[in-house]
Amino acid sequence: MRAHPYGLGATAIGTVVEEHPRMVVARTGLGGTRVIDLPIGEQLPRIC
Repeated sequence: MRAHPYGLGATAIGTVVEEHPRMVVARTGLGGTRVIDLPIGEQLPRIC
């Protein structure tokens, strides 16, 4: 992705792990975790 001129600033923003299947989980500032709910009725932007 970084080889393309539009992808020069691309970076990974997360990882896929087995401990949280089919969920998006954010790490809090205190080291805990929080499940991020899918917005109902809203479309998500394509970031891939």
